[in-house]
Amino acid sequence: MPFKVSFELGDADLQHLAEVAQVRQSAARAQPSEQIVAAAREVYLKGAQAHLADFVRERYSRLGTMLEMVEDAEWRLSQEDSQRLINALACFSEPATGTSSALDQAIMIELVSRDLHHDLEAYRDFCKFREAQIAKRHSPPGTDREQWLSQRRATLQERMHKRRKRDLDAAPGPVRSLFSLFGL
Repeated sequence: MPFKVSFELGDADLQHLAEVAQVRQSAARAQPSEQIVAAAREVYLKGAQAHLADFVRERYSRLGTMLEMVEDAEWRLSQEDSQRLINALACFSEPATGTSSALDQAIMIELVSRDLHHDLEAYRDFCKFREAQIAKRHSPPGTDREQWLSQRRATLQERMHKRRKRDLDAAPGPVRSLFSLFGL
């Protein structure tokens, strides 16, 4: 029987998580993006291999999607969007240990994925489109493929930017600061 559990993060909790994110992002600035991605992948793999509750495992799958997005050559993020994603992944530059449990990581993934909601949604739509077109066209990588992918990619990334801006513009002061809690 499913059982719903909810909890509230208070100002002190959010401040603590923001500080953790800022410390990790600051430390990650001295590292190449490949090293940041590798560290986040290690966190993801440890979470994916662990015996975790479904709600924690689902959060880890979002981290997996972020990793796919940053490494997908056909998604072609702009430098600004790519840096935004690297900043998000820097929040996971340390594996879950003693003071940083898998649940703490899942909470951080939840908060970061909320900031990246429109990015993740656009990327998922891109992947679905790509898979459907590959099945329909049976086309190998090439100029024709790049043409139909580039049109869809441009549309989805434009949608992503508009929705992100709309949400930020509509957010009241405290919510606006939550949107930028992790410097995303």
